[in-house]
Amino acid sequence: MITVVFLLALGLAGWTFSTLMSKGKHQDEITKELGNIFESFKLLTSSITALVKLLMKDSIASAQDEDFQPISSNVIDLLKLEKKEKNEAA
Repeated sequence: MITVVFLLALGLAGWTFSTLMSKGKHQDEITKELGNIFESFKLLTSSITALVKLLMKDSIASAQDEDFQPISSNVIDLLKLEKKEKNEAA
């Protein structure tokens, strides 16, 4: 699927490039549309960046020490038990 989309985009880019090089009568309109596509791509990129920042903030906020307290206490208990078993075996 990704290959098909990539090939379509590559074909469209080639077609656009060849049309711009041939000095067609719609060159100004094509240039305007390419500018619109570039602006849309910049907005998409900034929106994705803002979304990633929000997701990171939310993940960091939800990952507080109390969230991991049961896990850390279980690990400490397991380490104490392992140390106790080693001492009894010795």
